[in-house]
Amino acid sequence: MKLNKIIEEKRKQMEKAKKREAAKNIAVGTAIGTAIGAAAGLLFAPKSGKETREDIAIKSKEVASAVKNSATEQIESTKEWSEKIKNDLKQNMKELKDRKKVKVEELADDEIIEEDNEGMASVEEILNESNKETKDEFNS
Repeated sequence: MKLNKIIEEKRKQMEKAKKREAAKNIAVGTAIGTAIGAAAGLLFAPKSGKETREDIAIKSKEVASAVKNSATEQIESTKEWSEKIKNDLKQNMKELKDRKKVKVEELADDEIIEEDNEGMASVEEILNESNKETKDEFNS
């Protein structure tokens, strides 16, 4: 049951990662489209060459900054996700080891009880035979 939960969680996380990647691609595409549109607008605007170049430089810095911020956020998100998965796996492995230990102990206890029962049956059989022999000797 816990393994199914782990698998389901992993599947959900993979879907989230795909959605994040798609959102990132859309954001980058939008930023690039905006930059191209702004550059085209600046190139066709009735401004002097110097003003146009300054505007292009400013817009380029803004877009570069936006892309850098987006990439940094994605990296941080990925690191957090990776750390969470790592911690979850460690916890699940610990739980599995603990369960295994308990099961081994239960099996060992069951084997000891079974051996005790077999031993008791043997002792009972020996006592019955001894009792019978004693009665036979006494009656003889």
